[in-house]
Amino acid sequence: MDRLQVQWAGQTRTFDGPRVVIGRELDCDVPVSDARASRHHAFLQIEDGGWVVVDASSNGTFVSGQRITRLPLGGAPVSLHLGGPVGEPVVVSVLMTAAPPPAPVPPAPVPPAPSSRPVPAPTGEFWKNLPPPQVPASGAPVDAWRPAGVVPPGQLPHGHSIVLPQQLQAGRSLTIGREHSNDVVLDDALVSRHHARLDPATTSSLAVLHDLGSFNGTFVNGARVQGAVPLQVGSEVIFGNQTFRWDGLQLIASATAHEFTLYADGLTQVVGGGKRLIENISFKLEPRSLTAVIGPSGAGKSTLLGALTGLKPASHGRVIWQGHDLYQHYDQLRFQIGLVPQQDILHPQLKVKQGLRFAAQLRLPPDTTAQEWDARVDHVANQLQLQQRMDNRIGTQLSGGQRKRVSIATELLTAPPLLFLDEPTSGLDPGLDLEVMRQLRSLADDGRVVMVVTHSVLALDVCDNVLVLAPGGRIAYFGPPDGVLTHFGKSNYPEVFDLLDEPDLWQRIPVPRHAVDTSAIAGQSYGGAVPAPPRQSVSRQLSTLIKRNLAVVLADKLLLGMLVLLPLILGGLSRLVGGGGGLSLDEAFANGDGIKEAQQRLTVLIVAACLMGTALAIRELVGERPIFKREYAVGLSPGVYFTSKVLVLGTAAFVQGLVVTLIATVGLPGADGTLGTFRVGLAIAGLSFTMAVIGLALSAVVTSTEQTMPALVGMVMLQLVLSGALLEVAGRPILEQIAWLSPSRWGYAASASAMDLLRNSAGTDDEDWIALGGGGHYFMDLFMMGVLCLAAYGAGLLLVRRSATSDD
Repeated sequence: MDRLQVQWAGQTRTFDGPRVVIGRELDCDVPVSDARASRHHAFLQIEDGGWVVVDASSNGTFVSGQRITRLPLGGAPVSLHLGGPVGEPVVVSVLMTAAPPPAPVPPAPVPPAPSSRPVPAPTGEFWKNLPPPQVPASGAPVDAWRPAGVVPPGQLPHGHSIVLPQQLQAGRSLTIGREHSNDVVLDDALVSRHHARLDPATTSSLAVLHDLGSFNGTFVNGARVQGAVPLQVGSEVIFGNQTFRWDGLQLIASATAHEFTLYADGLTQVVGGGKRLIENISFKLEPRSLTAVIGPSGAGKSTLLGALTGLKPASHGRVIWQGHDLYQHYDQLRFQIGLVPQQDILHPQLKVKQGLRFAAQLRLPPDTTAQEWDARVDHVANQLQLQQRMDNRIGTQLSGGQRKRVSIATELLTAPPLLFLDEPTSGLDPGLDLEVMRQLRSLADDGRVVMVVTHSVLALDVCDNVLVLAPGGRIAYFGPPDGVLTHFGKSNYPEVFDLLDEPDLWQRIPVPRHAVDTSAIAGQSYGGAVPAPPRQSVSRQLSTLIKRNLAVVLADKLLLGMLVLLPLILGGLSRLVGGGGGLSLDEAFANGDGIKEAQQRLTVLIVAACLMGTALAIRELVGERPIFKREYAVGLSPGVYFTSKVLVLGTAAFVQGLVVTLIATVGLPGADGTLGTFRVGLAIAGLSFTMAVIGLALSAVVTSTEQTMPALVGMVMLQLVLSGALLEVAGRPILEQIAWLSPSRWGYAASASAMDLLRNSAGTDDEDWIALGGGGHYFMDLFMMGVLCLAAYGAGLLLVRRSATSDD
């Protein structure tokens, strides 16, 4: 077969066929830069034994000033101009192959020799230089652009038209969306009810596509539509998970094998000091494939996962999905990627149906109805065989494998065709390990690309590929599972892992393909941090989170018991204080007891408020961090998340403060003055609320639940010492000023002011001026405690935002 030589932009390459793609897109064999060229502008392909140029562009392909649609190629070079008569030139030449001399005697049949196709110069983009696919006996070319045999759930088959020409010929605009009242209905979880509008072309203008304020956006040729955009012939249009091509009359679904293939090209992650976490990782994952990533600890498996999902882009290299660079088109592609982290991503206190429904409310477009939430939840439950477990508690009534299926179901709510899992079988017994891997096999067979990072080697035989990472983040093996042991020359996997840690590993195993040194390649910049996903309104997220927090509190017997019992116990302890004067100084002085009894009762209330508020909140955020980090990645606002916790737990702490004050004073003389006891209760409740906010901020700082107990004890002791109830703080330089930063100091002062506790020390050297009686001092103390509460709230917002993107 004659080969084809292509020259453009100072480059020369030779191709064997059967097809060469020219265009602006990264996946083209001949990538050009002229803005007039289309994304996939023209095809050079073999037909009936000869090379032919086929134009597929909107602006045209020109030869000698004339636009062509199809042109057979002969021996002479032909200069193709893209997008216009003087557009970017691409020179193509057919290299004739001389006929071999006839043999005098027919030789005996022998197997065909391997292809002698010349290897192109390395470009670092191996997926552009893959060997051509085989041509079947029928002669029809089979290549990467063939229709996908099985498309992921929810995807339309390749070539399916959603806009028929007769619809546009009627001359009216067509609405596109999820609701059945639209002219074009797309059954896609990420499509809005009224997503877009298509205005037909006229004799003087192109068809125009309008975005109708859709939540997840409409994308044309990789750019999100702001308002409206004219559609050139050949334009790529994406609604939700669906990709279409505009042919001038129709929107035709594009679901090729190439678009559902994931390419990793030279991924290298370099961190501070030049340390490389992964180095030059290249491979491709085809549709309907399940790939396991194994390797020793520290080999870079989690780093690779961050690079492939786009959450932590690699410093070198690229990831290609749907024919696009994932890092450059992350807004367009992010919802096509599902990630199941190692920890469960639903609250263990909730029932399966509750957890999935709350997840649906946070992940699906805000115009999704309650009936659609339930339908989507039921759909993913059926996919993961969870129908019989919908009313079971996630944390206590499900096995480890079932809990992992619930986490997978959470990701499938948005029907992503690309699914990554980090250690899904960690902590499971061999039987559950196999159960989870078989479930992943089933998900891949549905048309998805599935990759699982695992330490387990018990069920690798259900995978299509195994990727073995060696220390330093280099690929030691990539291929079918049955070739792993042979590649390393070992009889079992423990010996393979031992070999991976040997310093002379690369002298003892074959060098992997595409092992190219990337040290000289410049790092790529993707505009800093990963762009934030679209977010639902503050009110919608807040209402959903408040409902979920209340459901968790009501379902958590330990937390609910603490809410009810703590004020009862602490209030009861305050009754152990001797005397019958209660909080009344008039009563105490009449009995000749002085302020000792009132002082002691108030001290117990201060300690109770600090303990209740902090204990209620300090474990909250650290325990939910895996859930929060995943929800943040798909659109949850850190500020709304933290605010919902403050409102629910702060309110509970406030009520606890009122209850403990009531129990401590009922049946005893109350504080003197108008509403004296109520004012004391308000101060104690306000202190409890403030300490709950501080407890939440502390929960965002600690890295494990084991660290919360020392933090709780230290915080309560610090508040007690600085409050002034136990030790004298007023009049002691530095210590007094430091105490002003303590909420308990102002809570104690407000309570003392309401009781007029310092009535006999006013004007003396022992005067604690912030605790003096009178409405002015009382409201000043409450105001200052409120200022500290707002400061803690602001610090908590910053800490929660930081924890969303920090490494655990």
